[in-house]
Amino acid sequence: MTKTEATITPENKESLQPNTFPLDWLVSNLRWIWLLLMVLFVMGENLLSSEPSPNFTRLLILVGVGAVLNASYAGLLWAKFFPNWLAIIAAILDAVLAIGLMVMLPQRAQLLLPIMLVPVMLAGLRWNGEAGLLMALPIALSYGVPLVPLLSDNIDRVRVVNTLLTAAANAIVLFIAGGLPGPFLRMHLDLAAQANETEIKSLHIANERGKLISEMALTLGSTLNYRKVLRTMIDLAFSAMAEVGTKDESTIAMVLLFEGDSENGAERLTVAAGRNIGRADEGRRVSSEEGVIGRTIRTAEATVTNNAQKDRVLTTFASTPGCRSAICAPLRAGLNTYGVVLFCSTEPNFYNEEHKQLLTTFCSQAIITLQNAQLFEDLQREQQKILEKEAEARRKLARDLHDGPTQSIAAIAMRLNFIKMVLQKEDVSKAYEEIVKVEEIAQRTTQEIRTMLFAMRPVILETQGILPALLQYADRLNATESFKVSVTNRGYNGQLNSEAEGVVFAIVEEAVGNAKKHAQATEIRINLISGKNNLIVEVKDNGVGFDVEQTKSTYDQRTSLGLINLEERTQLIGGVCTIESARGRGTTVRVEIPYTAAIETTS
Repeated sequence: MTKTEATITPENKESLQPNTFPLDWLVSNLRWIWLLLMVLFVMGENLLSSEPSPNFTRLLILVGVGAVLNASYAGLLWAKFFPNWLAIIAAILDAVLAIGLMVMLPQRAQLLLPIMLVPVMLAGLRWNGEAGLLMALPIALSYGVPLVPLLSDNIDRVRVVNTLLTAAANAIVLFIAGGLPGPFLRMHLDLAAQANETEIKSLHIANERGKLISEMALTLGSTLNYRKVLRTMIDLAFSAMAEVGTKDESTIAMVLLFEGDSENGAERLTVAAGRNIGRADEGRRVSSEEGVIGRTIRTAEATVTNNAQKDRVLTTFASTPGCRSAICAPLRAGLNTYGVVLFCSTEPNFYNEEHKQLLTTFCSQAIITLQNAQLFEDLQREQQKILEKEAEARRKLARDLHDGPTQSIAAIAMRLNFIKMVLQKEDVSKAYEEIVKVEEIAQRTTQEIRTMLFAMRPVILETQGILPALLQYADRLNATESFKVSVTNRGYNGQLNSEAEGVVFAIVEEAVGNAKKHAQATEIRINLISGKNNLIVEVKDNGVGFDVEQTKSTYDQRTSLGLINLEERTQLIGGVCTIESARGRGTTVRVEIPYTAAIETTS
């Protein structure tokens, strides 16, 4: 059995038939009005006539039987048992009641016409025009009853002709009442049923869309992986758009995001995810100021174009050569636009207002998850940076220990071994000289270790500020190193907060460490220059210098990232780091730190 087939059982067979209960209820209610008219006519005819009607009692019994029958019909309708055959029997009995009334009141045939019309119209209403005509036939024939008394030996031809003409006229009216009102009423009911069906269908579509949007929110909320969110978002958007109108499997869909790239000062969008797109379009960067994309970003509303083949931006994609229509909606939160969602179809005039509303709703839901995923990825990236900084700090400490104290301790061990050999030869004076040298090395090593510990966490920096910390750092270096370190202050008086000063000290220590290892300098000068809105820190040496660009270009082959560390630390406090150097001309590291930016960044 295919998906479109269904098994017809006795339980659902009845449900496949048209629902006629509302019509049967209407006919039953109208029959009460008809019976009331019959009662009023009989009573009025009896009261207004000069002589009481000999059939008055029979007429009342006839109407009473009709009332009992209609009450039975109402009971069966209330019990929801009123098959079509029972409705046919009820119509036949209606005709019998009408004909019985005509037989008992033949002299009032012309006045009975409105009452005779009711069962005819009820039959046309319940079934169709043919049923109304069929009901009109016996009632029209009943109008021949008044002719019976005229067909005697002395026939009054004038009365017979008048009676025939009256019967014919009444018959015509009955046939018109049976043939015309029924179809019109039926058509009205059919139109109402179609309107109800259309409304139900619209509610069903709206319900399905609501379920789809709810499913989208749950699906997108189940992951914080940024790339997975993008892929899921485009797949769900494709499914959502397919719910409106004709499904086009060849539709091209893309998510384009701002990723900081620009050209001639204009921001550009990058294809971050897509469906039915070629490899050439993955990661493609396009203008955010032209075509349907630019109009969407400027107006912050979904935009439809039916001339996609002429759009300057859309035609740059390798995947859209045959596209005729496109729709673009912004990924927007508050006043910030993060990108757009783009759909392109080869069908002309494919997208409409429903697509715009649905895609706008979809993007409103998706942007929240997209923001959360992006924040989570940024957090992971920052955590990775912290781990890398910690690893770099450990490597730097290991290098400093290896280049300094480790070498000194190794030298002490060698000299102690030499002293042992000298003492075995009982050369006391030589042993004494070596012990003095060991003492000097031990003192210098102790000083080096203290300097290293001071550079890692100078307590004086936290208690007295950066200037005393730099002066003490210079004194320690001057006591242990072969080069001379000097500190100059020009107007700085603690405008930076303690966190920013800590970063500045780390920058100076990194710059001095680089000069110590590579510059072969004899003099290093540290200058603090306070400007109106910023602090300039300079670290100058008179060493051999180096080619800055060449050194930066080979960082991927190095284990030490001194220059990158300087720049990254400077960026932490909103500053700018520049390095000037040339072979044989020394090196100058200059850092400019705005006072307000440093406070805002570190507060």
